Amino acid sequence: MSRFESLRRLVALVRKEARQMRRDPSVIVVSFFLPLVLLLLFGYGLSMDLKDVPVAVVLGESSPQAQNVAERIDASPYFRSIPTASREAAERLLAARRIEAIVDIPPGFERDAAQGKGEIGLVVHGVDANSATIIRTYVAATLQIAAAKNAERGATVTTVAATSGNDAPSAVRLLSRAWFNEANTSTWYLVPGLTIVLMTLVSSFLGSVVIAREWERGTMEALALTPASPFEILASKFLAYFALATAGEGTAILTSIVLFDVPVRGSGWVLTGVFLLYNVWALAFGLFLSAALKRQFVAMQMAVIGSYLPALILSGFIFDLRSVPDWISAVGHLMPPTYAMETVKILFLSGGANDVVLENVLILGGPIDVACSSPQIPASASARAQRARDAAP
Repeated sequence: MSRFESLRRLVALVRKEARQMRRDPSVIVVSFFLPLVLLLLFGYGLSMDLKDVPVAVVLGESSPQAQNVAERIDASPYFRSIPTASREAAERLLAARRIEAIVDIPPGFERDAAQGKGEIGLVVHGVDANSATIIRTYVAATLQIAAAKNAERGATVTTVAATSGNDAPSAVRLLSRAWFNEANTSTWYLVPGLTIVLMTLVSSFLGSVVIAREWERGTMEALALTPASPFEILASKFLAYFALATAGEGTAILTSIVLFDVPVRGSGWVLTGVFLLYNVWALAFGLFLSAALKRQFVAMQMAVIGSYLPALILSGFIFDLRSVPDWISAVGHLMPPTYAMETVKILFLSGGANDVVLENVLILGGPIDVACSSPQIPASASARAQRARDAAP
């Protein structure tokens, strides 16, 4: 009978939370519209690919081989070729940041190429080091294609990968292929990780205001006066907001798969389970902050600092943790978003790696014991309520 009464109280409290949600439009905005807006902004606005890069091509001669190189650069979707009359004119454009690189085909290029000594100059605007590296790679790949076309015509050409200015001629052709990202786009890399970032933000943000709002409104003592236990009060809030956050985030994730055509190569059931498990952790963390800090503004700030920023910076979303100092990598591996990020990327893009997925899932299940400690926090309200009952005439 006591279990039935507990369940009945829990259902009544969940209904109360649902009514409060309907009265507060901001909760719906945070749950549904915020993930979709951020998904569209990050998905379409954040890209590590370069396209239509303005490049000046300086032709020192009009030989067929030189023309072929210029045509290949102009035909590439990565470049927007800007013919210039001289090297000096190209350097002025580069200094004014109207172009990002100069491809200089010197006089005598065809003759030198026939002797295996052909050189093409490449000058890149180096303020943005990452973009400069990508441009070098793109130009080198374009020159390889041009060299292959010239070779088909019977010309003896030496291909040079223009990266540092001191590359040695090579007669070896590199045949490369990217596994698990055959579209060769950074969107496939970013969107799976972005789902974890959005879940962290939305769930921890929602959880951080739930209990603190009761404290600020003075309704926590009123709840404690009811027959409901602290666990039932907290469980009702968790279940209501877990359902809301899952619905909103699930909509955003399905939208991302449809809009960006990201494949799901692992088990869809396992992927769903990982999302739900991580959502439990993120919401429980927000509830813990809300109950401990008792102020909405402070709890929201700590949710951003303690969950969203680590998920964005220290989880491997932006950069590989293997390329950072050891102590930064150690801090990142103390946080659940790191393991969720790796697992989701595996399940989206490659599949397999079942041992890694299982290990990460077990690690993700550990921090959820925070939710078990949180019910002790509202007990202070119960103590106050009990003292009020004792003092009543």
